[in-house]
Amino acid sequence: MLAAERKTRILDLVTRNRSVMVTALSQELAVTEETIRRDLNKLEKEGLLSRTHGGAVALKGEAEDLPYRTRHLINIGAKRLIAQKASALVKDGDAVMMDSSSTAYETLRGLGNRRDLTLITNSVRVLSDPSLPAYTIMSVGGELRRRSMTFVGPLASRTIAQFNADVALISCKAISLAGGLMEANMADAEVKRAFIASAQRVCLLVDGEKFDKTALISICGFESIDFVVTDREPSPEWRDLFERNKVKLIV
Repeated sequence: MLAAERKTRILDLVTRNRSVMVTALSQELAVTEETIRRDLNKLEKEGLLSRTHGGAVALKGEAEDLPYRTRHLINIGAKRLIAQKASALVKDGDAVMMDSSSTAYETLRGLGNRRDLTLITNSVRVLSDPSLPAYTIMSVGGELRRRSMTFVGPLASRTIAQFNADVALISCKAISLAGGLMEANMADAEVKRAFIASAQRVCLLVDGEKFDKTALISICGFESIDFVVTDREPSPEWRDLFERNKVKLIV
């Protein structure tokens, strides 16, 4: 395993489990404890975790915004698999709404052969990426949250409401059978609701780790979703829920 891959795996583990120990990481990743300590020190210097005696802990609480780089690295393999499947839902000439999730961004990077797309987004990462094809890109504006590289707020929501997009690509913090889609804070939840209300087709991009979890704010129920794209087979209970709400599951 390359050093970059190892650090990504460490960051994934500490974010999911909230804490990790050097000894356990050394055994799981088959490297020395000294190598793990160096990796943890580097990740702390990069602002991606906090060191503790014998290990490390995740940044902030679950309801706080993670830095964009942290979000992007978490479970990156699953995100890229989801992105590959979701890209088939976007056609030439579509107007595509995209939230600021790293999974939506990965989907965008897989659309290189699509032509005449219009992107409507609150993602600073999308707006500032010079490697993207010559799509028409429209920012929703609003309040800039530098930590998560996201535009939010009433202005963003009002701007989104003026559009009628073909498809919306969104993700969320967690989903549950009873609670539907959930997000960590009100500002992100409101923007995602606006995207959902302004698109003809809504595609939820969610990896298997987010199933049967909860978060602070409810976004909507599954009656508002047309497609769920994920990286693993959900349980029969989830399949029944999707069928009742006429949601097409793509695995």
